[in-house]
Amino acid sequence: MPIVSMSLGPQILRKFDTVARRRGYSSRSEAVREAMREFIDAAEWGLEEGENTLVLSILYEKEAPRDQLIQLQHEFHEIRTMLHTHLDAVNCLELLVAEGPNTRLKELVGRVRRIKAVKQIKFMNTAANL
Repeated sequence: MPIVSMSLGPQILRKFDTVARRRGYSSRSEAVREAMREFIDAAEWGLEEGENTLVLSILYEKEAPRDQLIQLQHEFHEIRTMLHTHLDAVNCLELLVAEGPNTRLKELVGRVRRIKAVKQIKFMNTAANL
């Protein structure tokens, strides 16, 4: 197995190690491999055709201009609902529900990922016709 080296800040490494221990991983490498699998799964939905319903949570810095998210709402008519909440003095959470073609929803997620102030994105998708 290839060995990969990376640089991390001490705070994120401490948090990562704490979560890995709590989840019962036997090593940091095992936890990183699992995190990478989840990252790849999220990036490659595997759904090229058809329609989906997407629930997207976006954690971002409060001081960042929110107009980029609002612009996406006007550009992507697939977005049915947006909910904004303040988490603390620094962070905001935006929840989106979108319905439409999978290719368009993937484009939406990609555009959100490119917004600099976005710290974390999580999403859940399901076939709209279930």
